[in-house]
Amino acid sequence: MTNDSSLTPEQEHLLLESYRTLTDLAETCRVPAVSAALRGALAELRVALDGQAVDLEDYYRPLRTVAAA
Repeated sequence: MTNDSSLTPEQEHLLLESYRTLTDLAETCRVPAVSAALRGALAELRVALDGQAVDLEDYYRPLRTVAAA
């Protein structure tokens, strides 16, 4: 019996798309609790994708902080 726990190409694509969306939100969100949750979610997603050998180099960019208005 094998343990097929790898992502399908479609799952990988959707996760990378989600990563980009979360990054965009984290860069523009001015609500501290939401911003912190987004940063945490991005960190968890990076760890999970790295564990599946998904290359994030083309997608990773350091988050810019949003100045309070």
